[in-house]
Amino acid sequence: MTRRQSTAYLWVLPVLVPVFLFTLYPVAHALWTSLHRSQVLLPGEPFVGFANYASLLGDKMIWVALRNTLSFTLVAAPATVALGLGVAYLLMADYPGRIYVRSVVLLPWALPGAITAVVWTWVFHPSWGILNHLLRLVGLIDNNIPWLTKPDLARMAVTVAHVWAQFPFAAVLMLAALSAIDVTLYSAAAIDGANAWQRFRFVTLPQISTMIAVLTVYETLIAITSYDVTYAMTGGGPGSATTLLAFQIWKQSFSMLNFGNGAALAFLTALLSLIFIALILWAIPAELFRADDES
Repeated sequence: MTRRQSTAYLWVLPVLVPVFLFTLYPVAHALWTSLHRSQVLLPGEPFVGFANYASLLGDKMIWVALRNTLSFTLVAAPATVALGLGVAYLLMADYPGRIYVRSVVLLPWALPGAITAVVWTWVFHPSWGILNHLLRLVGLIDNNIPWLTKPDLARMAVTVAHVWAQFPFAAVLMLAALSAIDVTLYSAAAIDGANAWQRFRFVTLPQISTMIAVLTVYETLIAITSYDVTYAMTGGGPGSATTLLAFQIWKQSFSMLNFGNGAALAFLTALLSLIFIALILWAIPAELFRADDES
């Protein structure tokens, strides 16, 4: 190794050390834990191989949590990206006070998950929620709707709360992508007779395709690992209707004190995330990326 190479490694060392301490080491330790029996109430941590994984796969609640997580992710991630794009269009419109609206729209994303859950519990609470009050006020219902105590409605409620908390981040990134599009492209498309949908399909979409892909992957990861809002609103209920994998990781590790199972489930969740990312990137038409590069 030359002196120049040694100097280069010294310069990147301050970056590599935190990466190792806070990323590589925790992942390696979690993998080690997932292959051992690590329970607070039992002495020692003997090697058990894939026994923890087999135990999880035989647990019916894990499969329920997986089904709930898949359905939650398939709705929440696309809805967040679509809503973010719609809000980005609204933020681009020219109207008085636009700069203040752009600032306020970030508020839901900046709120902690527990506060978001409190806000939406106040909205959806079956007895004293504001939504039921407004529906009774306009005469649409006579009896309160059990938003948080009926399985299907509870799933809908936590999905709405999650999307509300996440869409501002997507809107800001979409706004940046839309602002970078050359306006002369729209003028040329209008001269060629393109309508609003055609301008979106053949001008806007190719220009923001990379951002859509990045946001879809990001929001998918956020949905798969979602925990705080759902747990604070419903505690995983009613029954197991809103129990997600992230909640089961917490339950295995800190409620049942079985850190081996908790680590194993965390790795299975990470594998699920990788599968989703691969499917998303595979499903996105390659020509959209080529069009984005050529622009």
